[in-house]
Formats: sequence, C-alpha cells, structure tokens
Amino acid sequence: MEYESPRVKGAGRPPGPDPDLSHPTPSSEDRAPTTTYKIDSEHLQLLPRLSFDCHTLIIRGALTMATPRRNGQLSSCEPCRTSKLRCDHESPVCGRCERRSLHCTYHPAPLTQSSTGIRPQKRRRVVCESDPPSNISRLQNENDVWTRKKASVSAPGFLGQTSYYDSFTDTKNGLLVGVPHLTGHDNFPVDQKRINLGARVLALLENLPFYRDVVTARFKIWKGWSLGWPVTNMVLTVVEKMWSSLETEGMDTNQRAFFLSKRLFEMHTRPLEVHPSMTWEGFQSAAAWRWELIGLLFTLTGLATDWVPHGDRIFMRQDTMDPKSLAITATAVGDICLQFCDSSGIVNDIVGWLLLHQVTLLAIVYGESDFRPWRKLGELSTTIFALGLHQNSSAKAPFFLSEMRKRTMVSAYSMDKVLATFLGRPPLISWRYCDIQMPLDLSVEEIFADPVVRNAAIARLDEKSGWNLESSLMKGTWPRIALITSVLREKVLELSLSCQVENLSQRVEELSHESRQLRQGLPKFLHWKPDIDRVIVSRVEYDLLFEVHMEFLYNDFLLYRTLGKRTQTQPEATIGIAREILKALVTMISEKTRSRQPIKGIGLSVCLPGLPSAGVLCAELLRRSRSTVTSSFLEFPRSEIIQNLTLFATYLDTIIEIHDCNYRVAQQGQKAIRHVLDQVLSVEGLSSAAEDTGTSDKFIDDANLLDGLDFDDQDLFLGWLDGNMQHMSDSWLAWVNFT
Repeated sequence: MEYESPRVKGAGRPPGPDPDLSHPTPSSEDRAPTTTYKIDSEHLQLLPRLSFDCHTLIIRGALTMATPRRNGQLSSCEPCRTSKLRCDHESPVCGRCERRSLHCTYHPAPLTQSSTGIRPQKRRRVVCESDPPSNISRLQNENDVWTRKKASVSAPGFLGQTSYYDSFTDTKNGLLVGVPHLTGHDNFPVDQKRINLGARVLALLENLPFYRDVVTARFKIWKGWSLGWPVTNMVLTVVEKMWSSLETEGMDTNQRAFFLSKRLFEMHTRPLEVHPSMTWEGFQSAAAWRWELIGLLFTLTGLATDWVPHGDRIFMRQDTMDPKSLAITATAVGDICLQFCDSSGIVNDIVGWLLLHQVTLLAIVYGESDFRPWRKLGELSTTIFALGLHQNSSAKAPFFLSEMRKRTMVSAYSMDKVLATFLGRPPLISWRYCDIQMPLDLSVEEIFADPVVRNAAIARLDEKSGWNLESSLMKGTWPRIALITSVLREKVLELSLSCQVENLSQRVEELSHESRQLRQGLPKFLHWKPDIDRVIVSRVEYDLLFEVHMEFLYNDFLLYRTLGKRTQTQPEATIGIAREILKALVTMISEKTRSRQPIKGIGLSVCLPGLPSAGVLCAELLRRSRSTVTSSFLEFPRSEIIQNLTLFATYLDTIIEIHDCNYRVAQQGQKAIRHVLDQVLSVEGLSSAAEDTGTSDKFIDDANLLDGLDFDDQDLFLGWLDGNMQHMSDSWLAWVNFT
C-alpha cells in the first residue's frame, strides 16, 4: 500500500541542516566502527529531532565545541588551521574533515601547543604497478582498523553435519567440544552518530501509553499464536521500566533518550544465554536493555494498526499519530534496530521475533510486490538457520522457549511459502533440509503457565493426533494447520515452478490425493461449512475456518492449473475446483453481508484465488457459447455459474474499496467478467455459436476474453487470470498475522 509519511511531532532543535546519518563521524583507532546506515529520508523525517544544550553535551563528554577567540570569531579545527583553510566550525566534525575523513579536533588554545619549528614533510605515496587505477584509500574497508583491534568475530551459530566443526563434537570418538554461542562483539565501540540516531528512536517512547493501548486493543480482537500476550506484555513492561528508571529521573525527553541510548549500546551486546532450567522471569531479565526489544515493541505496535479500526477512539486523541503514520514509523524503527544488532553481530531469539514481524509489517505497509519484504525474508531465513530452529533443539531450552521456537519456525516457514507463491519464486526455506517440529495444541497462556497447569493441559490433548479435545481454534490449532498446509504448498510449488518435471500427471494426482487425505484427517471442528452456528463460533474463528477451506482448494487449483497449462489436459478438474472456490466466496460474502459483519480479510480471497477462478469459468463459459459441439464432460451448471459470476462482479465493488491498492485490478476484473456475461447472454453471442465449428474441449485462450474490451493494462489482468500474483499490492501477510 502507498502511504504518505508525515513528519512526527518531536522536540525542537536549533536551525540548520539535518545531520547526514549515512556518513558516520570519522574517528581515531580507539573510536567506534564507521558502519554506514542506509536509511530512507522519509524514515529519518519520522524520527524526532533532538535538542541539547551545548554545555550539557560538553559536561557529558559527548562532543568538543569550537571556542571563541579574543576577536570574537570561533576557532578553527586543527586540520583546517594547519592547512590555512576556512573552517565552518561545525561540531563535532566540520564539513571539510568529514568529506576528507580527517580526525577533527578543536584545541582550546592552539598557539600554546608545543612546536619544534619544523614542519613535517608530506609523505609521498608509492604506487605499485599492481595497484588498480583508482583511489586505493577509498577502497579500503573502513572497519578493518577497529575490527582487528577492538572486536572479536561473532560465532557462526548452528553448525550441521557437513560443517568443519562436526568432527570435533563426535561423542563416539571421545571428542566433545562445546558449540560456540551466538554472541555479539566484545567491548564493541560506539560512535557518536550511532548514539544520536538511537536517541532519536528512543524519543518516540514518550508515547508509550499510547502504544500499549493500541496493542491491547488489537489483542481484544485476536490473541495471535506466534508470540501471544505473555511475550507482548513482557516487551511493553520491560521497555516501560527502562524508560522510567530512577537514573533518568528529572531529565526531559531529549536528555533521557540520549542517556538511555548510550546505556543501551553499552549493554545490548551481552549474549542472551539460555539453558533448560531457565525460568520465564530469568528470560525477562536477560531480555532487558536490548535494541532488538525496542524494535520489537514498535513492530508489534505497527502490526496492531492493521487490526484496530482506524476510526477507533484511540487514534482520535490529541498529539498521537494516525494508524498509517504509526505503521510507517514502526517499519523505520524496526529497520534501524536491526541495523544496530547486525553491526554488532547479535543473533538471538528476540532478533528472530523482530525479523518475523518486520517482514509482515513491511508487507502491510508496502505490499508483497515490493522488494523489501522479500529481502527481509532472506534475513529471517538465515537467522532461523543460524539459531538452529530448523532442527529439534527442545533439550537445550526451557519448555516455554522450546514451544515458542517451534511456533517461530512454523511462522517463518509459512510466511516463506506465502511470499514464494505470491511472487512465483522458489522458497527460501525447504522442508527437505528441516526437521520442523509440530507445535503442541496449547494456548500461549498454557505454555507460560506453572508446570502443574501446563502438564494438565497437555494431558487433555488427544493421544494419537495431538489436537485439543475442546474444539478450540484459539490455542495451537492455527500453527499446526499452517505447518500442514505449508508443507503441501511447497510440494505444489515444486511442480508449478520446476522447469522439468517427469510424470507430471501422476505427481499431480498423488499430491491431490495427499491433500484430500490431510483435509479429511483434520478434526471435525476444523471443517468449514456455510451453515456453521455463529453463536458458537466467533467472527475470527469463522474466518479462520474459511481460510483453511480456501487453502486446500487453492492448492488443488494451482496443481490442475499447472497441469492444464503444460499438457492441455483435464480442464474439467480445474473448472470443478474453480466452481467450488467461487461458490464458497459468494456464500461467505453473502452471509457476512446479511449479518452486517465487517468483511476484513475477505479482500485477499476475492482477489486470490477469486479472480483466477472467475477467469477460468469465464473462459469456459465463453467457449461453450461459441461451440456447436457438446462438451465431453456434462457437469457444467450454466445458470449457477452465471449467477455466481454476476454476484462476484457485484461484490468486487463492495469488498475492494477505492483507496485499496488492488482497486484498479478489481475494477478491470469486474469489467472483464461483465463483458463475458454480456457476450454470453446477448442475442449476438448466441447467434455466433451457430457459425462456430470448434470441437476442442481445451481452454479458450485467455486473451479472447478481452476481445472488444478497452483495458488500461491488459497484461496486468491477464496475469491475474493466470494466477500470477506478482502484481498484487494488498497485504496477503496481513491476514496470516503471526503476532
């Protein structure tokens, strides 16, 4: 979605140009690494500007200022003074020194410095023949000096059977060397610009009560299953304690943000060590004072804006951001905090949670077709593997963290399949190389409960299948279904995206049979029916059941659509599935319309797989109207299909509103469907059938659907009919919300 990025109201600052945060402050060997932060200008505008008193900064040792001389003019820095060049007196680094990467210092009394009277000779640079014809100093890694002197390389994380480390952990040969933990750099130095950037982020915590209210309102609608309320409340509570700590008493917002930023950089590099006997309280203590926790708070807040109605009273308060601005700000803060963690080599469970929710938030704000969610998904997949979440690690962590890791892995795996299907790209996480554990069908509250309560909840699960016997969808049911359907979706993608597939027809039939078996094996309370009692099932649960139903149908649709396109066979199977999809959509929307319920999340199913299914039925309807030969398969209820296509075209106006990014595509789909119906129902369409001598039962070319129809972007809509999702801008991941 395309959102504007209005400026957030923050503390004032003295007039002058904004600091260029893409160029870090040059420093000496004992100073911080000069990591470059690639942050969009619109993101910087969202962060508040800090205003500090110069005397306060000098007392705190933050920077050195140019002092006035006897004539009232400011003194020049040492490099400009010795070079006899004009200095702009900027602090802590003047413009000339910043451009030339010089060590900029302001001496309070330059004429009192000891002098030998001999001007040092300039060194002549010797150029070797092997040197490239470019400025070699510019090609050197700016982190080389401090990396060797100040920091150690972080551990690689999980190492598998083929790794260089595996032979040293072979217990059969008596070798057992401890696996290195994922830690940050030791004594990691921090430059002033990084602290200033962190302070601008922390200044947003002035609205902490507002963030808590937004997140709390979201959990009243849907509790989620990836983190749930216990972890979310922990994040809010820990940050609230940090913001109101006694050390910051009496400070204003800017001073507090600067002080806490410096403290966070001093403490966040410590490793987050976990062990089987670790308690939930111990984990909370270890999670405090970390940048990844700050980023997670804002990301969770940004995701909540997609659930809480934008007309809610929470967003009507004075001096608060509107939902769109809040979501965009959350993406900026999340990216900055992840860069802080990346520059210091930090990888832990909280970083994994932050990446997981950042991918979803980026998809909500910018759409799945944007490159940013896919790129962030790549970071998530590598983090998942580095943490070893793709293997069974339950013996190395406490119960609550072990179960949360299972859900994190399932969330990342499911999200990978969502984006891979959406973009038509190979998945980044393959089930062939993973031992993904099925999460227990417990609520998040039961996972974090006392052992007595937790064990009692586990005893109530079905011994054979593992499903809860309470017919509850609000526990661990959704992650279990997500894992089942995602493994099946990856097999479908393997057939659909593979260039060469042998025995395609046989493999499609086998996968279709496996899909039916999995669907029949689900408990009865997980089967969607149009006449479900809405008194027993809540709105969110009803929508979840419908999504499960559509997931299995769409897998079959993709399978037989692939088979039909490659072999030009079995059109009846694709048409039958398209009929079922369209009928279910019309029934669902009609039921919601009659009961006056919000149609949130249905826009996804209307466009995907609604439009491709409608396109298949339109093509077959048009082919039959132009053919004088009876089809080889007779089950094609013409009146039912025409009625459902008419209703579906009408609902496109209701579901996809004018401000939605998919509005143009939905309008083109509606125009195409009505164009086909006009041809089929008109006298001219019937008369043309008598002149047609076609005898093929194959699909009519999709381009024929658009004959005589004026389109703004014909290829765009044909992509929809083909099931190509790369043009979709609405957030698919918004519904598969794992928070």
